[in-house]
Amino acid sequence: MKKGEHFKRVEISRREYELLEKTEKKASSTKVLKRIQAFKLMYLGWTYTAVADFLCVTKNTISEWIKLYIAGGVASLTTLHYLGGQSRLKEDQLIEIQQKASEGRFTFAKEIKEYIFKNFGIQYNLKHVQLLAKKNFCYPLRKQD
Repeated sequence: MKKGEHFKRVEISRREYELLEKTEKKASSTKVLKRIQAFKLMYLGWTYTAVADFLCVTKNTISEWIKLYIAGGVASLTTLHYLGGQSRLKEDQLIEIQQKASEGRFTFAKEIKEYIFKNFGIQYNLKHVQLLAKKNFCYPLRKQD
């Protein structure tokens, strides 16, 4: 809320509350369940601070949920928008690395890490490169004599 703006609580109708109750029974995610419970508590007159404390989330989290609710209703509360960590390597770069690995270019994950940095300018943690190699091609890369 910006300075000078009048505070206005989100309003939840009886029909929306009933929809929240139905949706709560089907919720498979703890995150979604918390969101639904937050709005049920707000309907019952709880303050945003009390809801945040009860559900062990921040007031900013409650504000974000309210924005979602205002934008799309109960349905938007049940949609998780987190995509997880996104790869910094593009598909063609990954294919190039796979090709080099199949040619026997790399012996150790450290070499892959250096190749990625030298050719693509992307710095990865060595542990992440090992996971990347296990996921995308045969690893260990080549047995040592």
